[in-house]
Amino acid sequence: MPSTFGSTSPSQSPSRSRSRRRLLAAAGGCLATVFAGCAGDGSESTTESSASEGPPDGGFDSTHEYESLFVRADDPDPFVYRSEDEAEDAQDDETVAHRLSRLFVVDESAAADLWIEPGLADEDESEIRDFLEATDFESQSVVVHQRTIEDCYERRLLGIEARDDEYRARFCQTLKAPMTPCEADRELMEAILVRIDRSYAERPSTSGGSEHMSCPDSTTPDAGESDGSESDRGGGTDTDGNDSSTGSSETTDGGEDE
Repeated sequence: MPSTFGSTSPSQSPSRSRSRRRLLAAAGGCLATVFAGCAGDGSESTTESSASEGPPDGGFDSTHEYESLFVRADDPDPFVYRSEDEAEDAQDDETVAHRLSRLFVVDESAAADLWIEPGLADEDESEIRDFLEATDFESQSVVVHQRTIEDCYERRLLGIEARDDEYRARFCQTLKAPMTPCEADRELMEAILVRIDRSYAERPSTSGGSEHMSCPDSTTPDAGESDGSESDRGGGTDTDGNDSSTGSSETTDGGEDE
């Protein structure tokens, strides 16, 4: 499928993006299939988009222009690590997964050190590497969010705040387009790479964000086309990918990555 890109200026409406989607898994591979629906029938996909403002529903406006790349794997485990050593440590230390929920890539050396799980499709790994290589770390930074998501849902990036020593992102989830098969209750890992038009010398001391379990009807998705069908599932997700008991939640952490 040909690639398309979209962007906005700070004076335009948020997230006016055209998306690229590549669904890689074969049809008929699911034991439990429902029509919820995806723009395809697989479990792995990538989407790239750009925007410059936050949501129109009263949330914060983005402080900087940004571009995003969504890459979805076919299992719920993290697949991007700061280094191969960290990937090995993750096999024996469950706390590593928590630290992988937000990775800050602030220079070319950190980008080169990123280790991607070999089980990820070659095309998806290439998408990630190309996205990093296209970054000008003199004026830009990349944040890698890793969050789980159910197969029948898609995630949208509504906006970011990138201040001197603070970073926040706001997400929402919505059902995929109708009449496309997906597997109910199947949890997958999704990496969202956000390239911000500001450079960080190091990871901000404070970072956080929020995710709502429904999206504003008027919001054009960063993560693919949708007809606005959505569902409040009675639970939110914090920025570390952990389920919470409210319709939305916000988390903040501080200090260096451990």
